[in-house]
Amino acid sequence: MDKMILVGVDGTSACHAAIRWAVLRAATLGSCVVLVHVVDDEWGMIGEQSISELHPSAYALVEKEAVYARSIDSAVTVSTRVLLGDPMVELGVASREVGLVVIGTHKTGFLHGRAFGSRSLQLAATAWCPVAVIPEGSTTERHGIVAGIDDSAAGRAAVRFAATEAHRVHEELVLLRAWTSSVHGSEAEDGAAEQRARDALETLGSESVALAHSAGGGVLVRTRTLRRPAAEALVDAGMSAELLVIGSSRRHGAQMAALGPVSHDVLLNIAGPTLVVHGDTEGHPEAELAGRTK
Repeated sequence: MDKMILVGVDGTSACHAAIRWAVLRAATLGSCVVLVHVVDDEWGMIGEQSISELHPSAYALVEKEAVYARSIDSAVTVSTRVLLGDPMVELGVASREVGLVVIGTHKTGFLHGRAFGSRSLQLAATAWCPVAVIPEGSTTERHGIVAGIDDSAAGRAAVRFAATEAHRVHEELVLLRAWTSSVHGSEAEDGAAEQRARDALETLGSESVALAHSAGGGVLVRTRTLRRPAAEALVDAGMSAELLVIGSSRRHGAQMAALGPVSHDVLLNIAGPTLVVHGDTEGHPEAELAGRTK
């Protein structure tokens, strides 16, 4: 199951971007690809007769996308599934059976387009495996793997995931630290607080580099520290990166379907292939890429 890559398909050009990305990845990992189309029945309003009418077109859709997937690399095993229900919920349930879920999006940057039914945020928050969101038109020349870092379990999973990926594709790994100052005391108090923040960032950077080297072998690691909001820094970095990895701590109860504010903002303003991994997937074989969200 860990070698299965599930791709959510809906017949749009955005899903073609996701299929292409997934097939190319599967070819290098020796994985198989499962194309899944969900007939939307969020409220249970589709009756038996309607289902029988909708399913033939649904099966035709996934078979058409399978032909496209096989045209990218005929050596990759491609299978199809049709499910019924709320698309993000069903993909979330199916994520238990695979190593990675991939979806496409028409979103291409700040305030332009819209996310894959923006419910992709729900999928990224609730999936049991990493989720890759691939923007349409993201096949331009890209280089480097970028991961945000922090001191959370998700941040540590980020470094491991990203280091393994950078090693696999022979790319540089950039560990991104972003911070802002919110202290408003006396000049002395502000100065002391800022120095503590800088010291903490320095320690975090050193620990993250060591972790990356242990996970990625001889991968080239570079750190960047930016004094700006984390989401903005990550989105900008993702504009040219081969892959941007963001981590999200698993939430529970009423907040289970919600991402942290940083990962939420990054996905709403996605600028390149972006992967979300949870801190509790640290030991998962597909846990190769992750980043910063709190």
